[in-house]
Amino acid sequence: MSLPTMHGTARLIDDPELRFGAGSGKAVVRVRLAFNSRKKDKATNEWVDGDTFFIDGKAFDQAAEHIAESLSRGMEVVVSGRLRTEKWESGQGEKRSAPALLIDAIGPSLARATATVTKVSSSGSGGQGQGQPRGQGQGQQGAPADDPWASGAPAAAPAGGGWGSGAQGGGYSEEAPF
Repeated sequence: MSLPTMHGTARLIDDPELRFGAGSGKAVVRVRLAFNSRKKDKATNEWVDGDTFFIDGKAFDQAAEHIAESLSRGMEVVVSGRLRTEKWESGQGEKRSAPALLIDAIGPSLARATATVTKVSSSGSGGQGQGQPRGQGQGQQGAPADDPWASGAPAAAPAGGGWGSGAQGGGYSEEAPF
């Protein structure tokens, strides 16, 4: 059995909180999300807030660092993840639990905003360098030189490859690949 999934558009109610495990050094980020059902009232032509669902989201490793570098309080984000129940014991010894979202993917909503995406190298930590301003960490250096998606110039067609390459000796045909 798998955990139930959740997909939607939410707003960050705080800046992401990035921490590193004491023993492992593993990055963990906590993002506080608010999902609401805001609707426009046709009679008054004004926006009305409906129910709001609050949940803490968590991500790990390089994704945690990317989230902390890229997102901030108030941003509208599109998020996808798996729901789970987190359990702990309070300072008074009481057992507590709350829903949490294990984030698989998150990014800014482009419905009312723009974003610039920078692909990070898979060899680096992707984290923020010492003493560098937010967004200028070593993970912002760009894509590897051998990445065909890294530049605006189209990559060369593979030799003899592409669909329809049989009789035409390596070119592309007008015929659909299916």
